[in-house]
Amino acid sequence: MKFLFAFLFASITGNMLYAQSPSTQTVRGQVLDDITKSPIRSVSVYLGTNLANIGTTTDSLGYFILRNVPIGRQTIYIRSVGYEEQLLQEVLVTQGKEVVLNIALVEKVGSLKEVIVKAPNRQTANNEMATVSMRSFNPDDTRKFAGTFGDPSRMIASGAGVVSGNDSRNDIVVRGNSPSGVLWQMEGIDIPNPNHYGSLASTGGPISMLNNNNLGRSDFFTGAFAAQYGNALSSVFDLRLRNGNTEKSEYIAEMSFTGFELGAEGPLSKKSKASYIFNYRYSTVGILSSLGLDVGVGTAVPKYQDLNFKFNIPVSRKSKLAIWGLGGPSKINLMGNDVDTTNIVAADGDENENVRTNFFKGTGGVTYETNFSAKTYGKLSLGYSYTSEKVSTDSISNPQRIAFAKETRRYRSERTALAYNLSHKFNAKNSLATGVNIAAIDFDLYNKEFFGAGSSEKININQQESTILTQAYAQWKHRFTDKLSLNTGLHFQTLSLNSSTAVEPRIGLKYSASNKHSFSFGYGIHSQMQSPLVYFYQTHQNNQTIYTNKELDFTKSHHLVLGYNYAMSNTWNLKTEVYYQHIFNVPIETKASGFSLLNEGADFSMLYRDSLVNKGTGRNYGLELTLEKSFSKGYYMMINTSFFQSKYKGSDKVERNTAFNNKYVVNILAGKEFKIKDKNTLSINFKLATMGGRYSSPIDIAASRSNYTTVYDEIVDPYSIKQKAYFRADLKVGYRANFKRSTLEFGVDLQNISNNKNIFIQKYNHRTNALTYEYQQEFLPIPYLRFTF
Repeated sequence: MKFLFAFLFASITGNMLYAQSPSTQTVRGQVLDDITKSPIRSVSVYLGTNLANIGTTTDSLGYFILRNVPIGRQTIYIRSVGYEEQLLQEVLVTQGKEVVLNIALVEKVGSLKEVIVKAPNRQTANNEMATVSMRSFNPDDTRKFAGTFGDPSRMIASGAGVVSGNDSRNDIVVRGNSPSGVLWQMEGIDIPNPNHYGSLASTGGPISMLNNNNLGRSDFFTGAFAAQYGNALSSVFDLRLRNGNTEKSEYIAEMSFTGFELGAEGPLSKKSKASYIFNYRYSTVGILSSLGLDVGVGTAVPKYQDLNFKFNIPVSRKSKLAIWGLGGPSKINLMGNDVDTTNIVAADGDENENVRTNFFKGTGGVTYETNFSAKTYGKLSLGYSYTSEKVSTDSISNPQRIAFAKETRRYRSERTALAYNLSHKFNAKNSLATGVNIAAIDFDLYNKEFFGAGSSEKININQQESTILTQAYAQWKHRFTDKLSLNTGLHFQTLSLNSSTAVEPRIGLKYSASNKHSFSFGYGIHSQMQSPLVYFYQTHQNNQTIYTNKELDFTKSHHLVLGYNYAMSNTWNLKTEVYYQHIFNVPIETKASGFSLLNEGADFSMLYRDSLVNKGTGRNYGLELTLEKSFSKGYYMMINTSFFQSKYKGSDKVERNTAFNNKYVVNILAGKEFKIKDKNTLSINFKLATMGGRYSSPIDIAASRSNYTTVYDEIVDPYSIKQKAYFRADLKVGYRANFKRSTLEFGVDLQNISNNKNIFIQKYNHRTNALTYEYQQEFLPIPYLRFTF
């Protein structure tokens, strides 16, 4: 609080000093064709819909500059002969940073009346082949919403059909699917889990490595995605990195709960419009602990750092080269004797275990884009990813509190990927997109468990292996009229490890009955390879090691989606979707049991089993409703709800609830901005989330006592206990002060303001010989400071 008062004093003083400074900024950008990515010249760009306002036109390369734009949230109007008009709303203009926009226009099919298309509408995507179950987001969304930590995954969890797996992590459950079904893609390349402390067996983690200052407008898909995307059952994050400013150097300094951060961007060459952008971050608690300050976490000091960067270099008028990457190390030790036994929170660790972790992740790539002509566009991408995970766990005996080795795991993976995408527009009605993605994956995996205070041990995984995942697709878009369009495609993938193959048809249809009402339909088959920890789990038989899971096929799913959208006004929108998913080829046990890999990720650990077969099934179905008001008149609002069922069958043929069957979710988000002296802004953002309790398995107390750890009944009656409903409210209060050439933002994000104790999981405590609950995040105030100049 002392820091916050100091920041407030500084901002007020600065505001007085620069009270006479002009409150304007420059808005620049480029306008491209949505399919061919070719620049569009002579496009009119205006501030607002009043053509008498500030305006300009694009040059031969599609670039434009609007000068002397007033600070605050503005609307940008774009119009061009032969293209649908666009209205960009909620464009935040501050004095500390120029606004750079990348705008894609859709060519008209016929003599369309003067209809303005609102953009960036969160219901439209960068991918022109997307039809249903999509939502775009930009960096401002991740910073604006309460309770997000500036994290894209946590921000997306505020949308319909998406549930956060655990407050202390950003794993997401989409339409009842396991978090392991999420695909992460960056600049057209599949990437590993981009989170600190994120294991090989998960798709999330406590802290995101993605820096929202580097992200551009990106897409998130929750089902029936386009043919371009493969090796995913649940959802897709299609991330785009923005280019740095091509005209002037800009800097950022930021401090928050997640870290101290420094960043810069600017031109490498103003003549060629080459640019750079990078951001570096180091954990706040790690820095304060290194300075000898007691931050109240004992020995559990999270130490991590990460770097995000991109260089964009135009090679010619028709080609450009980009070099990008992100990565960094992370480690933490969770010592059982340091855990507060009076108030157990899942993120604090287990009082009966010591866990020592050391992670490193890095991914990067080179992309080369070419406009072969005004109708043909190609993109070549080469990417490399490296992950390392080292974890050792001790079991602490009672009452002596002596630590004995429990588990050791060392996982390393390398991925080298080559992707090429080609798009061609035959005319305004027909376009074709094709591509291939080849990934060579190397694994070095080791996992060993200890039993009886170290008297015996078992090696679960000890394997060095390589495989190649090859994917290819083709998708065609036909626009019958400006109101009716059809997307059809085919995706193919094969895994060299065991010659698994999948051919997946995709189709999407959209009809705009009027300017206000539109209907959509989507269907597709989607497939995903198993985790390498499943393929290489060992079975020891007759003094031999065999791999009974190595021949497992892809898990597959039919996705069917029907949607309706009602544009009630320029700012209010109502969207509803109904969906059905039939999942098959799910790995289950050969013996009769309720085990299924569809529940993987329920507690963010791997479900180790041997002798699995692709005979399990599952089904998810539900209804989603979203009422949203985009920012206007100083406020925004979004209310969404999901009603769904998530079921599965194991080898015993009994249909059960999955671990992720919450059955309902309700999110309410709202925010209001108050102008202070025209230049500055006070913002208040609120989020309320409630959902049905998840299902968990009963604990086998006798087995837990003999094994000195929690043993769940996952054979006879798994996922039969329903937890209490979840409730959480967050409040974020911020202040933005604009100075002559800089902007200061500060505030506090009050998470779980009611301090509601939401159950995460039930465990057996062998120290007390009793069942205990681990709870999710308590009330947590998170101050932040952001300075751009």
